[in-house]
Amino acid sequence: VHLEGFCGGTRFDCKDVKFVVGEGEDHDIPIGIDKALEKMQRGEHCVLYLGPRYGFGEAGKPKYGIQANAELVYEVTLKSFEKAKESWEMDTKEKLEQAAIVKEKGTTYFKEGKYLQAVIQYGKIVSWLEMEYGLSEKESKASDSFLLAAFLNLAMCYLKLREYTKAVECCDKALGLDQDNEKGLYRRGEARLLMNEFELAKCDFQKVLEVNPQNKAAKSQISICQKKTKEHNERDRRIYANMFTKFAERDAKEAASKTGVEKTACEKGPKTAGAEGKEAEGHV
Repeated sequence: VHLEGFCGGTRFDCKDVKFVVGEGEDHDIPIGIDKALEKMQRGEHCVLYLGPRYGFGEAGKPKYGIQANAELVYEVTLKSFEKAKESWEMDTKEKLEQAAIVKEKGTTYFKEGKYLQAVIQYGKIVSWLEMEYGLSEKESKASDSFLLAAFLNLAMCYLKLREYTKAVECCDKALGLDQDNEKGLYRRGEARLLMNEFELAKCDFQKVLEVNPQNKAAKSQISICQKKTKEHNERDRRIYANMFTKFAERDAKEAASKTGVEKTACEKGPKTAGAEGKEAEGHV
């Protein structure tokens, strides 16, 4: 690709570069470029407006003088590309070899706080191995090990990215492979707690203690769940109490208004026959 990067109207980067999509960060290219290239055609030129999430994020890029959470503009031309092998074009041995490589890359990105890049790497393992069948016992064991690690690491990435529903989904997949996995239970509990699903979160942390009674973090989280549940219930009680008070006040006003109308009608009293007759005479 040929790319030119701008920040605040100032050009900070201009180069031709070759790289693997999903690994642009190794060449000081933000994740937004990787995402865009997946949709581009050979020879296509485009202008990309990148928010901080898909730019250099909170870390910025001191090398280019880019501050934290800066908005970027890139002009990108995709000169050429070679398509990576599809899953069906790789044999099991090759998939397992590649899984080991991308797992290490994902871990490196994660340690550097580059969670979107890490998600791409761990996601490759899932795409290669999740639907792989007919494996030998040895291959099956290796595949399950890579998948379990990928789902657990994806869950952690999504927790960091505050995408809690996706974190729960990945933990569910991990627990499908190992129902008593301590990390899977704990991370699902964390995600559910952050989603305000306090009872479900508490159940997960209690299961963690069943697996490992010495897990102090799980004990602490159970206390937090109980505290949050109590606060939530008290808040609900206050809301409903105020609601019922307002309903009672409204009903009292309506009843008072109705009583006032009835009293006025009674004070007027019944009409006399003479009056009725006069009214009848004047009524056509």
